Amino acid sequence: MDQVKAAEQIKASPKAMGILLFLTVLNILNMVDRTLIASFGPQIIADLNLTDSQFGALTGFIFVFFYAIMGLFMGALADRFHRPRLIAAGLLLWSVLTAVSGATKSFLQIGLARLFIGVGESTMTPSSMSMISDLFPQRQRGTAAGLYYLGVPLGAGGAFVVAGVLGPIMGWRNCFYLLGGIGIVLAGVLYMVKDPVRGAMEPAADPGARKVKEASGWRQTLPEILEVIKTNPALAWTMLGAIFLHIPLGAGNFVMVWMERERGFELAEIQSLYGLIYIICGTAGTFLGGFLSDWYQSRWKGGRIRFLAILMLAVAPLTLAFRFASPDSPMFFIALAFALFSVSSFYGPAFSTVQDLTPVRLRGLMTALLLVACNLVGMGIGALMTGLISDLLTAAQVFEPLTKALLVGDGFGFFAAPSFIMASIYLERNRRAAAA
Repeated sequence: MDQVKAAEQIKASPKAMGILLFLTVLNILNMVDRTLIASFGPQIIADLNLTDSQFGALTGFIFVFFYAIMGLFMGALADRFHRPRLIAAGLLLWSVLTAVSGATKSFLQIGLARLFIGVGESTMTPSSMSMISDLFPQRQRGTAAGLYYLGVPLGAGGAFVVAGVLGPIMGWRNCFYLLGGIGIVLAGVLYMVKDPVRGAMEPAADPGARKVKEASGWRQTLPEILEVIKTNPALAWTMLGAIFLHIPLGAGNFVMVWMERERGFELAEIQSLYGLIYIICGTAGTFLGGFLSDWYQSRWKGGRIRFLAILMLAVAPLTLAFRFASPDSPMFFIALAFALFSVSSFYGPAFSTVQDLTPVRLRGLMTALLLVACNLVGMGIGALMTGLISDLLTAAQVFEPLTKALLVGDGFGFFAAPSFIMASIYLERNRRAAAA
């Protein structure tokens, strides 16, 4: 009881909100740079003469392999070193390589640039989520994580708006140059930010909660991480659900190619419209996902992750309807809006749940491991699988091959909600055991 009262007395400072907003701005830029290749997909495929499989590799494994693997290393560094400066170094690297991407002339060249962009961007989320946990008390972390992850819909949606508005004026190459330059400037600003005190938002009544162990080597840390997952089924089921959810997100890199090729939209028209819908509905989903999951957790059993499962089950029929609705029908855009709302609601509940279930000293590395699961396994498989299936069905002269390839990815996504329900069951068992 004393521990609960101590937790309620801990409050975030105004400075914490300022740092959170700046991290959100950087996450917006991160997502714009990452999604720009998908938003210009048809133009880049035509300009560089790519197959669907090659484009799937560019947006999938070529980017996410090093993003995910290096994310583990960056997560370990985030648990040991100055986190704002670590992000600043990564921001500088990915911004330079974003600019370089605009000068590429072949699949090999843009593939190498994408590979090292992944290395740079791998510094962002492990350090940021670790900092947020040291800036905000546990009861506010779902909301704080949701605010940080507003960068996903604002950035990803913004990339499509950039493609629709600036693309016809500047061309896709100059857009890459512009975004790279902005990132280089922001890296200098971030270098001056102070690193928050680790464990500062943990209850003082929790013995050892504020005590952060000295950094240990990989031989000690990795077995400890695996032991945390092995002994905590709620954490394991949350990560499995994240993988299932990210397979259709990886397939979604083909959204502009699909809308132009098999739904008959003009690129300039649909790029901006899709971007605006993504910004509005994705922002609502990200913010409300974090805020409402905190509200749900304070009143009902199952925690934030059960709220997420209920929301996804409610929206699932509309997500499926999006693939079959006529582009001339209002249902097409209604289903699109709800699909973007649903997938965007994931970040606040899931990432804050993982942070709550992880010891303070391992939060950066555990976040990185979650990103490996989401990106390398989920998005990597989703994007590459969609491209390969589309090429195979095209060779077999199947009608609307890309639609059918995307439906395969969507099918995997429906296993996310049951996984989150299992996580919530084990989470409730943990709480009962702790209370006993």
